[in-house]
Amino acid sequence: MSAHASNLGFEVGPIRPPSEANSLLVRVSRNCPWNRCAFCSVYKHSAGYSRRSVEDVHADLDAMRRLYGDRPRTVFLQDADPVQANPNDLVRILEGIRERFPEVTRITTYARSRTLAYRSVKDLRRLREAGLNRVHCGFESGSDTVLELMSKGVTRAEQIEGGRRAKEAGFELSWYVMPGLGGREHTREHADETASAVARVEPHFVRLRTTAVVPGSPLADLQAAGRFSPLGEIDTVVEIRRFLAGLEGATTRLESDHALNLMMEIRGDLPSEREKLLALLDEVLQLDAEDQVLFVLGRRAGLLHRLRHFREPGVKEQLVGLRDEWLEDGEDPETLFHRLRLQWI
Repeated sequence: MSAHASNLGFEVGPIRPPSEANSLLVRVSRNCPWNRCAFCSVYKHSAGYSRRSVEDVHADLDAMRRLYGDRPRTVFLQDADPVQANPNDLVRILEGIRERFPEVTRITTYARSRTLAYRSVKDLRRLREAGLNRVHCGFESGSDTVLELMSKGVTRAEQIEGGRRAKEAGFELSWYVMPGLGGREHTREHADETASAVARVEPHFVRLRTTAVVPGSPLADLQAAGRFSPLGEIDTVVEIRRFLAGLEGATTRLESDHALNLMMEIRGDLPSEREKLLALLDEVLQLDAEDQVLFVLGRRAGLLHRLRHFREPGVKEQLVGLRDEWLEDGEDPETLFHRLRLQWI
């Protein structure tokens, strides 16, 4: 079920959420119908968006059945926005999955918020009844300023409406939020407006995906033009704290399930675990500046997995040695941290 399985008689797209690591990947469409988001480089050099026929997808499912038998229990539909397909076609694909893999317990997909906002609840319910359980949406930001800067192709109001319709149709809703996406220029607005949108919709999951500037991406062009100034690591922690503080009373599951995130332990059920998570963020913010550099270096180098590991005997001394070895005299630590982050993209 790997991304290199195309030589086995079926197509597989380039990405899926970390939570779908063990899922059967079924390619319903190719690439992204929008493909203009400044922060995303996944499909920028692709041949363009296209929908696959029901017959081609069914042929893939037959090949998967021969290869995997009845082992798959979860399925993820690719690529960027399969919900944009004709609802009748998507229902037939979902039925084809259930027929060939009757033991499957969950089928999920990516969906653009704008697609959900303009799909009727009736059509979305048909997909839910046919077996689609969960939709993953790249929400990214609740700020119209940030959404426009990033060429997201959707407004805050459309994002909220799309989330509302998805929940009304009975889907589990998973929203991706990108700390740092507003840069230094819009960090407060990004945190506050994103928190207020999450509080209004209360998606079942909020998944953090820290912003990274990929060389050659439109976001890198924005940075070069002086229109986007990336947040440093600790400033990103400040922004996440502000975002979390704005979720008072909101009910959702917060996840930090990607290696781009500095603090993987910022995960829990809200509102019950909100104060615990705020305390973890505060612990990093209360470190002195040298210890903050050492902690970030340890995380980005893969030597620390949780904040608690930083407190273990001998760890700080090891990180001092690593800092002295890796940081050139006068080099901004953020430059090194940026290079280390890119290995996870």
